[in-house]
Amino acid sequence: MKRIYLDHAAATPVSTEVQKAMALYWGETFGNPSSIHEEGVLAKSAMANARRSIAEELGVHADEIIFTGSATESCNLALRGTVMSWRQNHPEQTPHIVVCAIEHDAVLAAARALEREGATLSIISVDKEGIIDIDELLRAITKDTVIISIGYANNEIGVVQPIRAIARAIRNWKKEVRGTSRDVRAEGDDCYPLFHTDACQATNYLELRVPQLGVDLMTLNAAKIYGPKGIGLLFVGRTIPVYPLITGGGQERGLRAGTENIPLIVGFAEALRIAASERRNECDRLMQLQDYLIAELQTQEDVTINGSLTSRLPNNINIALRGADHEFVTIALDAKGIAVSTKSACNEADAEHSHVLMALQAAGHDGEPSGLRISLGRSTTKKDIDLFLFALLEIRKTLVVALV
Repeated sequence: MKRIYLDHAAATPVSTEVQKAMALYWGETFGNPSSIHEEGVLAKSAMANARRSIAEELGVHADEIIFTGSATESCNLALRGTVMSWRQNHPEQTPHIVVCAIEHDAVLAAARALEREGATLSIISVDKEGIIDIDELLRAITKDTVIISIGYANNEIGVVQPIRAIARAIRNWKKEVRGTSRDVRAEGDDCYPLFHTDACQATNYLELRVPQLGVDLMTLNAAKIYGPKGIGLLFVGRTIPVYPLITGGGQERGLRAGTENIPLIVGFAEALRIAASERRNECDRLMQLQDYLIAELQTQEDVTINGSLTSRLPNNINIALRGADHEFVTIALDAKGIAVSTKSACNEADAEHSHVLMALQAAGHDGEPSGLRISLGRSTTKKDIDLFLFALLEIRKTLVVALV
């Protein structure tokens, strides 16, 4: 039985082109990039080329790209690293962090850990469609706010936040309160609050050029864009004060010690290049499939679409089936050869309810505290959608019969 994979928000297969790009660096060109002999020089050159390629896609300097072991590590470096740096210069003050209620656990858990360590934390609510309230965010900012972290696109419901508008609002706050110029990159205390975005889910589909987004730090993940697992990156502007979480040999501008993984770095660069080149066509194709799937789901009884229908990634559909056990439905679909998920794979073993959907409920959304996430990808066809719809209908009929 040919399986149908509809969980691309959790993981994507490594593309053939990316595998080919990585192949040389598993064996023949295996050197340590910190070594000065030929093998090391070749490895360092490959890493430099990959870093430069990524920087060009993001519209930044090559030395502003910091490679890490995962997107989770990148988010922790963004939050913990900036707070640690701030504390060194403000030992008598209490750092303040601002995050959104529907952030990925990589951000929320890091923020809550910092709160346990003495920081203050503001969690900004969203409306019933999952969009952040910028006015509430601005009211939360204080002169001790170190970092604001708002995800570009949500990993569960695919809702896209107005990152440019948020960045503009933060810059205006700095101008009014700190007197900083919007045209000059601020340094010292004038750079605060910093603005970080987790853009892992957005990479395949949305604008990523940092000058257009206006962020100070940005997290990306190769595993979400048909690249290898085990490699993330953090864009860190040259003047952004960050303290390393991992110390040692001083690699990655002194912000992330440890010998760099050349095959994964090369694969990341190739995956990002392909994602950028295919972005427009793939978005158009997936939007057609998404529109079709949503229209068909809306004909079924007791189905609610979670999250905004207008400000959403083109590959994401998150639904609630009223009264259903969504984990049971997921397992039943898996038995029929169809892979979907109930929420983020990174917290699949945690509480039954989704903190994202509960945040929507708190804002008045008429849905369930759990749901099904269907995330499309490059391999998804209309036939896959039809087979999913048929299987879902069969399972729901079985549930109705079982309840009678």
